[in-house]
Parts: sequence; structure tokens; C-alpha cells
Amino acid sequence: MTTYIFILLMAFFCFTDIMYYKIHNWVVLPATLIGVILTGNWIPAIIMFLVGALLYNKERLLGGDVKLMAMCGAFLGVWALPAFILSRVFIWLYRTIKKETGMLPYAPFIGISCIPFLFL
Repeated sequence: MTTYIFILLMAFFCFTDIMYYKIHNWVVLPATLIGVILTGNWIPAIIMFLVGALLYNKERLLGGDVKLMAMCGAFLGVWALPAFILSRVFIWLYRTIKKETGMLPYAPFIGISCIPFLFL
């Protein structure tokens, strides 16, 4: 059941990030709390938030992406960090192939990279 909740939440975040370049706090913070309650993964959620806070950059990784990483930590546990590294690889590949230098919605990359780790 937690897998389905995570997939629905990620679909919502992907849509809002693509459409508005925004991940709303009023959804991502309760979603993180729900993930912690359902899985008990509060330490990975905090670790992912701290990793995101260290990588925070006004031009690349914004605050919503950092909180989305914490939510992934809450749902995926220890697999959130490899998923985030995979998402960075996907972003790098996309930017290299498309020669993209502007803003990108990161939620779709994070969501796609979390899929394999949902079933471990």
C-alpha cells in the first residue's frame, strides 16, 4: 500500500513541477510525515533532507526538491540515496544530450530514479 501512495504522490509532484516549477510545502511536508508514519524511516528522511540542504543551490536544486528528497527518504529508506544519485545521473545525461542549461523540473528525474528501488 505504501508503494501506491508513494507513486501517487510522486505523480502529483512531477505534474506540478513540470507545469509550475513548484513543489508545494502544503503537500510535500504532510506526505513526508505520512511516509515516516507508514514506514518508520525517519532517520533516512532526515539524512536525505540534510544531503539536499548541502546541495541546495538557487540555480539548480531548490527548496521543494530538497523536501521531496526527504519524502523519498521516508518512503524508500536507505535506498533513497542511491535513487538520488541515479537521478543526478539522469539529469546529467539529459543536460548533455539536449545541451540544456536552463531550469529543469527535477521531480520527474527523482521519480523515475525511485522506481527500481520501490521493489527492493
